[in-house]
Amino acid sequence: MSSPCRAIPGWNELKRILVMTAVLGTLMGAGARAAEKTTDYSLKIRGFSVGVVKLTSQSDARNYAISAVIENTGFSRIFRQFSYKGAANGSLDDGRLHPSRYQEVADTGRRSSEALIIYDKGVPRVVNYTSPKPAGPDAPAPATQGGTVDPLTAIYGLLRDVPRDRACQLNVFIFDGKRRSRIAMYVDGSRDGLPSCAGRYERLEGFTPQEVSRHKYFDFALTYGSAGGDSGGDMLQVENVSFNSFYGIASIDRR
Repeated sequence: MSSPCRAIPGWNELKRILVMTAVLGTLMGAGARAAEKTTDYSLKIRGFSVGVVKLTSQSDARNYAISAVIENTGFSRIFRQFSYKGAANGSLDDGRLHPSRYQEVADTGRRSSEALIIYDKGVPRVVNYTSPKPAGPDAPAPATQGGTVDPLTAIYGLLRDVPRDRACQLNVFIFDGKRRSRIAMYVDGSRDGLPSCAGRYERLEGFTPQEVSRHKYFDFALTYGSAGGDSGGDMLQVENVSFNSFYGIASIDRR
């Protein structure tokens, strides 16, 4: 006899969300034991707010654990709803991030996807990758992607508080289970006595010819503010990231 729950529209999706919520809690409790920190950001396109980003992290000298929720808001929901839930944890080595596990559930409004990646000595093993979006013909094998980070670890590396002497130094290769890309930053001046950064996200392997022909890379700019507290001005926090998007200039602003 079939379960009556199966007759409920969206039941399977609800189960996936419930499982993902449990995984988020497990990952946030694993590895890192420092105080939990949650930061909210507004996602804007051409100055209009279209979404919110909630990034929760724990880290100490050796480990980090992060989770993120991204949802669209306001007027943008009329045209398309999108959401992302992800979690990652790993180790820290002199400020460098080395993921151990990554999991995501994403829905762009047109297609949904899931991924689970486990790392063994820095080499990713794709346990689950479900997406209707095809990869390009040059999609790399996971076993060749040692030393890469997952997408959420890369976002955390971009948005986390950093010492002043390590500002604008993010340079990582990213593997999402099918595609390889890169984020690289450098100091590009100063603002109010604080360093400002320029950077580029570049598509490398696993993207379709159509994707590469439209946009091989996306340039961005990042500005810092003082993290305050007991840091004495030595710790910086990201206030704004602005970048080119398919729909015009977009930005991520600390709320």
